[in-house]
Amino acid sequence: MSELPSTVPVAPKAKRLDYIDLLRGWAVIVMIETHVFNATLTREITEGGLYGYITFINGLVAPSFLFASGLAYAVTTRRKLNDYLSFGQPLLKQVGRLLLILAIGYLLHLPKFNYVQIMSVTEERPWRIFFQADVLQCIAVSLLFMQALLLLLRSERRLCLTLIAVTAGVVFLTPIVWGIDFWPILPAPLAGYLNGIYFKNFPGFPLFPWSAFLFAGAIVGYFYQESRTSTEQEFAMMKWLLWWSLGLILASFVIHPVAALVYPTYDYWRFSPSFYLLRLGIVIALCVGMFFYEKRQVVSQRSPVTLIGRESLIVYATHLLLIFGNFSSFNFSKHVNHTFGYGEAIITTILLMGLMYALALFWSRIKRGSPRWRTTLQFGTLAVLVGVFFFGPGE
Repeated sequence: MSELPSTVPVAPKAKRLDYIDLLRGWAVIVMIETHVFNATLTREITEGGLYGYITFINGLVAPSFLFASGLAYAVTTRRKLNDYLSFGQPLLKQVGRLLLILAIGYLLHLPKFNYVQIMSVTEERPWRIFFQADVLQCIAVSLLFMQALLLLLRSERRLCLTLIAVTAGVVFLTPIVWGIDFWPILPAPLAGYLNGIYFKNFPGFPLFPWSAFLFAGAIVGYFYQESRTSTEQEFAMMKWLLWWSLGLILASFVIHPVAALVYPTYDYWRFSPSFYLLRLGIVIALCVGMFFYEKRQVVSQRSPVTLIGRESLIVYATHLLLIFGNFSSFNFSKHVNHTFGYGEAIITTILLMGLMYALALFWSRIKRGSPRWRTTLQFGTLAVLVGVFFFGPGE
């Protein structure tokens, strides 16, 4: 077997970085609140002035989640770089994990979770919604893209430099991409990844601009890993990163009036470079805050925020099913139908958060237990889902 390139560094001893789990956990917790509020609050409340501030905070959830995913990828890649540069079992396992995330994303978008009913769906809109890129599809495809780039470039440094160029390209090409109707041009599975022009209420998470948050996280992760030669360097890097976050926020206001004039298609809140830079700056500041919190506080492994961050995939999928899923003839969001006030929505959010914490705690214990029991549970759950999909009763 040929030797790996000399640029491959020695991976440090594996240790979870709690601040990444804190950032991801914060994002998932606020995501639960976002989905509950969106599904339950009355139209009068959502059209009020106070809800606009809540919407802005909630709008930081997806950027934080994506950024943390890129950050975690950079840390994991440093630890497993030798494996990821060769076509062995660890790389295949990583690719399989990403394909599983992709599959879960599509399963959550099925028009009906019943084979017979799906075959009877002939309207175009349900299938466009199915092919619309959501956050899990964006994460999986972006990580697969970076994995392929790493295999091609054979170096973390070259990957980082390439991602800087790719991120800038995605950000500043986004208004142009959103001005093109790709659905008549490309197959639906590809068109759904480029923009969300057919979904004004919920445009999803197409690669333009959302992948740029994940790429930015991977870039920051690379520089963070490079700074871990000493505690002083690590802290200096994070302080430097805080100044960068402030610079991005200021730049967002500077380029906004210019961008509004340059681009023929421009929407500040949906796909502008200005709003991207503003949110990225805030997310980086949040990340730095989580880092210093971790360094100054002992983060418990049972901390609800940290635990939900570690088990974010199962929490994400389950809470969506509970809010928007169809259980026989019952659907929570349709049953409530935007009739809650703030009090009822907050109580529902707290109850759902508690349930998701219990789920994360249960799943973390399963993962630490017997591999045979974990595998049995996974395949048993899969068998039940397959059975319900193909043989479950229709409406």
